[in-house]
Amino acid sequence: MLKHLSSVYEYREYLKTENQYLDLSCRKRLNSKVFKQAIHKLRKVDVGLVRDVIEPLYSCTGRPAIDPAIMIRSFILMMHLGYLSIKDWSNDLRSDDLLQYLIGSKDVPSFSSHYDFIIRLSGLDPNRNELHKKDYYKKYKVKPKKGEKLINYSHTDTYYLYDRYKDGAQCDRDRFIYNLQALFNYLCVIPSIETGYINTQDMILSGDGSSMHIHASRFGHKVKDGNDDEDLYRYSAPDADIGWDSDLGLYYLGFTFYNIAYHNPDKNIDLPVFIALEKASRNDALTSVSATAQMLDMNKELLPKYMCLDSASDSLPIHQYFNYKRITPVIDHNPSRHQNKKINENEYIDKDGYPVCNGGYRMAYFGYDIQRCRKKFRCPLAMGKIDSCDKKESCSSSAYGRVVYINDGDDVFNSSTLQYRSDKWKKIYKDRTSTERINNRVLNDYHLHQMRIRDGAKHAFFSIFAAINIHLDAWIKDLDK
Repeated sequence: MLKHLSSVYEYREYLKTENQYLDLSCRKRLNSKVFKQAIHKLRKVDVGLVRDVIEPLYSCTGRPAIDPAIMIRSFILMMHLGYLSIKDWSNDLRSDDLLQYLIGSKDVPSFSSHYDFIIRLSGLDPNRNELHKKDYYKKYKVKPKKGEKLINYSHTDTYYLYDRYKDGAQCDRDRFIYNLQALFNYLCVIPSIETGYINTQDMILSGDGSSMHIHASRFGHKVKDGNDDEDLYRYSAPDADIGWDSDLGLYYLGFTFYNIAYHNPDKNIDLPVFIALEKASRNDALTSVSATAQMLDMNKELLPKYMCLDSASDSLPIHQYFNYKRITPVIDHNPSRHQNKKINENEYIDKDGYPVCNGGYRMAYFGYDIQRCRKKFRCPLAMGKIDSCDKKESCSSSAYGRVVYINDGDDVFNSSTLQYRSDKWKKIYKDRTSTERINNRVLNDYHLHQMRIRDGAKHAFFSIFAAINIHLDAWIKDLDK
């Protein structure tokens, strides 16, 4: 039973009152950089903002539960200090007065209470015992080259996602990570918008996935349960599967960590706005649609003008989905999916969406006609892009030069106001590196790759709390100067 959810003002009053009881060694440690940052971060965590998310997760009867505000501060502090084990953190928390002071309670949550809180927020019990047949994990016969993506989906899959999410993601609200995503949204994303750390005007967002390797064996452990003629195995990570890590050039067991990030050029910070955890076998092309739809469903203010994605998401239904949502897709082209299209006998549209004239020259982009939904291209000679052309006399007698219009329906992959590989396109696409930096911060700076955890519930939980820490780091950035 949830008896009390303390406010941020109660926590700040606790810090003020209990500060006088700290001994000299605790005061010295509190003045160090890492603990100064910690107390500034925790003072900004207003758990009251997530009351509507937390209260439904508790019963109306039973013994009083530990204050969720204490649990949230405990996990934030654990990740801030770089702990890799809940057990080690609980042991130090029990014996360290300064850590107890920072979380706001001398009644220290136990090791099992930390695990119970993960189960409560995720809705999944990581200690469940499930038996499966031998070779439970799907194996792949093909092996791409290092740096290449594994294409394990069809256009039918992406068209299915387009139909599923074009009118919203209400159908996905029963996902196990929903409460964690809602907690992150109310606790960090909305306050970052309100305080100006995220500017929703002409917003540029970027999405990318990263391989999340886990510390588990894909071969399982044979058990005697069941009939003697059945080969039954117990797997320590039954909700994981096998995916392809293109950076390392190998198959791995685990999950895909997917984030949608925002870059603030004025403050020079990168902030995650949405976190998703998918199976390792799920391609980023599919996740880019589902994650965007879930983000838009959860936070109506996060309506980007541009969405930057890598070439893995270069699929026709994905372009159509973003155009349908009135979001300009800024997606790098996959050369294997783009072929030259003929305009007439001697002219064609190249793989980058530019018409090539009779003389064999790429025509110059000259803007987008919003009313007629088409792009205008002019003669490169008339625009001063080339010095001479053999077809000048037979092409056009006008000093303005030949003009070609390409309607959106003629080239759906490039049907937007933004021309592929134009200077503006390149400038916007540079923001995509923000999502790669977020991947690095979550997996390496906050040590998710080093944590010896296996199940999806814990990976999702610690991914979200790493993202919370990233927002808190941005909020206190000016204090370090």
